[in-house]
Amino acid sequence: LCFAQTQIITFKPERLNFQPKGFFIIEVIDSRPVTANIGKIWSRTQPLTAVLQGGTATAVDRYLQRYFNPSNTDSLTPIIIVIKELQLSETLIPPAKVSGSIKMNLGFETYREGKRTFLTSANASATYTRAGIAPEDIIEPQLRRLLENELRGFNKWFAQSVNVSDVFARSVQLFIDDDTLLPPPTKPDTLVYYHPKRPLTWQDFQGAPGVFTRWAAQVFTSFGFEARSNVQNRTLELHVRTKVWIDKTISWVRPDSKNDYVLDHEQLHFDITRLTAERFKRKLRTMTFSVEDFSSELQYQYIEFYRLHGQLQQQYDDETGHGINQGIQAQWVKKVRDELRSYGVSPPRK
Repeated sequence: LCFAQTQIITFKPERLNFQPKGFFIIEVIDSRPVTANIGKIWSRTQPLTAVLQGGTATAVDRYLQRYFNPSNTDSLTPIIIVIKELQLSETLIPPAKVSGSIKMNLGFETYREGKRTFLTSANASATYTRAGIAPEDIIEPQLRRLLENELRGFNKWFAQSVNVSDVFARSVQLFIDDDTLLPPPTKPDTLVYYHPKRPLTWQDFQGAPGVFTRWAAQVFTSFGFEARSNVQNRTLELHVRTKVWIDKTISWVRPDSKNDYVLDHEQLHFDITRLTAERFKRKLRTMTFSVEDFSSELQYQYIEFYRLHGQLQQQYDDETGHGINQGIQAQWVKKVRDELRSYGVSPPRK
């Protein structure tokens, strides 16, 4: 059969039976492989190709702009409708009866930083039988009903999601969580976390001494962070908590070097790591994080400060001669611990 003739279907100028809450339709995109029509229908014994007036995307867009969108959209979220499927199919049942079905699949997206962002999608379908009724008299109301049902479903989804989904967040608020409490011991207990009331002891140095080094001891320190986020009233609350620790299994001391001076030199390595974590937090407090990329921005700063941490540890050992120069060692002790106190951190050793 050749469907050369067409049946133009025009949406009636009737508003949908509900109002959108918090959003409006900014654009309709037809992503179907074939966009020229919406399927085949029968007019008596004559096969026709069904098309929406002006084209599918244009017809739906014009209808929603006029009979669905609020008049003032300034503070509302723009939503893109993507027509993934809109298929009309009819079967002729001689002599003059027609059974039909309509399938509709719409995707809903929004714009973030000028890029389309997927939100959700929904399917709807309808079947009908007609006899002695013009095709447009039954197809047009069915199309509007399916469109209304899909938009009702999205309206409900949007109301449930808009205040708690990061997709709709408009700003980021940073919270630096308390890190003074000692985390629970690891299993096995291999780490010592920095705490003002927990100075290092020689029992924390459980590794084997270095074979190819002449130094008395070596402590292996590090720092990291935990981050979690949640959305409240379209504000993304970003919680960051730093952790500073040593690894006891690879920190070591020579048996003949266990004295208070050497231990305090190693303790200052630990203090420097805590100081780096404090500087990292200070930097975060000055930042304005983007909703779209806050995780990458946070990770970038961590990598930068971890790099600076290594440089500062090396500078400390270079300038003090690994603690041999006691005068310079005393200067470092004062400088590092005074800065820690300026952040409200009491060093475990004075």
